[in-house]
Amino acid sequence: MDTTDRPPFPFGSPAKRQRMKSDVQKKKPIDDGIEANRSRIEPCEPRLALSASLAGDVLLQALDSAHLFDDSLLDDSPDPEPASNVIAQAADLRETVNLTGAGQTVAVIDSGVAWDHVALKSDIALPGFGPGYRVVGGWDFAENDSDPYDDGPAGYHGTHVAGVLAGNTNDFVGVAPEADIVSLRVFDDNGYSELEWIESALQWVHANQHSFESPITTVNLSVGAALSDANRVVAMDMLEDEFALLRQDNILVFAAAGNFFDDGDDDTGLLYPASSPFVVPVSSTDPDGSLSDFAQRESGIFATGGRQIVSSVPDHVFGWDGKVDDFAGLDGTSMATPQIAGASMLVRQAMIGEGLSPTANDILERMRDSSIEQIDPTSGLTYRTFDLATAVGNFDGETTSPSTLDHFDGSNSSDEVELDLRDGIVLRVGGVAYSLAPSANDAAIVIDVSGGDDTLTILGSTGAERLIASAGGNADGVSSLSTNAFTIELRGFENISFHGGGGPDRATLFDSPGSDTLESRPGNATLKGTGFSFEAIDVPRIYVHGIGGGSDVAFLQDSAGDDNLAVRPQFTSLKSDNAFQLAYGFERVYAYATQGGFDNAEIYDSVGDDTMSVSSGRSIITGTNYHVSASGFESTTGYASNGGDDIAKIYSEQTNSQWESAPDRLQWTGSDGAVRIARGFERTEAFEQFQAIQLSPQSQGSAPTEWWAEDSKTRAARDAEAARSVFADLGNQ
Repeated sequence: MDTTDRPPFPFGSPAKRQRMKSDVQKKKPIDDGIEANRSRIEPCEPRLALSASLAGDVLLQALDSAHLFDDSLLDDSPDPEPASNVIAQAADLRETVNLTGAGQTVAVIDSGVAWDHVALKSDIALPGFGPGYRVVGGWDFAENDSDPYDDGPAGYHGTHVAGVLAGNTNDFVGVAPEADIVSLRVFDDNGYSELEWIESALQWVHANQHSFESPITTVNLSVGAALSDANRVVAMDMLEDEFALLRQDNILVFAAAGNFFDDGDDDTGLLYPASSPFVVPVSSTDPDGSLSDFAQRESGIFATGGRQIVSSVPDHVFGWDGKVDDFAGLDGTSMATPQIAGASMLVRQAMIGEGLSPTANDILERMRDSSIEQIDPTSGLTYRTFDLATAVGNFDGETTSPSTLDHFDGSNSSDEVELDLRDGIVLRVGGVAYSLAPSANDAAIVIDVSGGDDTLTILGSTGAERLIASAGGNADGVSSLSTNAFTIELRGFENISFHGGGGPDRATLFDSPGSDTLESRPGNATLKGTGFSFEAIDVPRIYVHGIGGGSDVAFLQDSAGDDNLAVRPQFTSLKSDNAFQLAYGFERVYAYATQGGFDNAEIYDSVGDDTMSVSSGRSIITGTNYHVSASGFESTTGYASNGGDDIAKIYSEQTNSQWESAPDRLQWTGSDGAVRIARGFERTEAFEQFQAIQLSPQSQGSAPTEWWAEDSKTRAARDAEAARSVFADLGNQ
């Protein structure tokens, strides 16, 4: 695999390329049994198992599990594929319908992909990796570089999976031959991995789902391990949130069921992550349609051919010859999984072509409805063999354009609606897509869902959008979304989630007449109460009004930079360089500065009698129907200018602090420049180590000698008791 004749490669690792080149030039033998017997490979040693057992090795390392399973056989001259598998069904379908997976990208989380393989190259003269090629991107989490190539003595599994998914050459075609591929390498040259690498790969998919010409719609995880109850909890704690997030992204994740059913222990249970509720498990069948004797099983599981599945492998598998054109046959649920994953991409393509806008659940429902339920005589469990032709229905290859509307009326039941502004205005309801446009007189577009508990998800563009969401706290209770070009009225939605999309967006949220709660941080906020929930995500300017009634509570979080908090009765703002949060009309406000930076708080009194207490950990001011707590701010200034008989108490954890006192001001200054100031209070009190001290105007106070002379044990006990009682007069809130 000499790379000297290739064009400059901007994404790869020069060290890795040089290592591969050296291996070719030296014809270095690989000690994995392949050179000794090319036509038949016995199961790999467990430490080098490259198949669905890969994650078994991962989880053994991370969790000290005890059971691996192996995909076994390589064969460079296998028998023809049985007609019962999905590869054959897809080939038959392509004779009449142009379903190829075009417009989608599949992520292969595995041992990497030999992106220069003849079955995985693009139409560009020289094979390569990156935009414009078949393997459009990826990352090597094992070596932490940008070239996820399937190299090393233990590599081949990811290339084989990628070929089944999307291979395309004169003599070999995968299930979805025009889909793009992302390679996420989570195994090193020796087949070793870490569970954290798989977690990082899943996070990468979420972060980069829209980073390519075609979005990532599918993930293939032909990996897994048998886990004990104890280490299953550890694994699920690491990965379940990523699996759930990808399902919310409408990305389907497929995982191999496992291959150790024939071990004699009668254990039918699925391996993890195939057993995750957010993952689609896949098992293996023999040419006669029965479950393979090695295949794990579960009622309702998808299954397709997993015996001697032919696909691409890297050049090193049969000995380096400089031509990356080798194919081999493998057994295992690992080989069945990419077939079902690829089939889901064809079903998605067909449903979009029908004018639908399918969710991940819509696609799974279509696949289940078009499969044939079988009974396994060994276990008595059911399984589903897939019928691709039935799944794509009457789709004839012609894409149906969505209808264009200026008004949409929902049902009286609970509707789930998606409003997509990324390319025009597209409304999706129940798998059906509509194109929205203003009427001739430029009146507002109206979406009215009437009764039920209705949910709206808004996907913003890179331009500027403004959302006004009302739960009844503003004049008419109608929500709206607007730009400079159009306005959309949103009627009857109890739940709204607005994803900004990167532009200079604004969200204004109005509360209900009841008692509501705001949770806000830079760019993100959730306002919820009885019967409603509003959410703003990636929106730089957020304005929330708690004026509808009830006793409302606001929680605000700072950014990682420098933030400024300003709190007055009925008005709170928290500002950073890139975000602005406003909470108006809330009776109780809790602000937190825990993310970093040098943060400043300014807190004002109410018209009544207020008490303010300021320390390094938290500043509190309370009055009638007024409560503010600011935690973690380096500097705090309190103002008493609205009336009442107000008192301020400032606490220092140090002795010999720098204090300044004047008739209208008490100030403490720390060694780091932080200040605690009380201005305009009728009474002020200063405390060092929570003991009151007397200050003279314009002078620095010093601690009494007896404080400093105390032994450390006595002082620590006194300070602990003082710390417990410092906020007692305000209520420990």
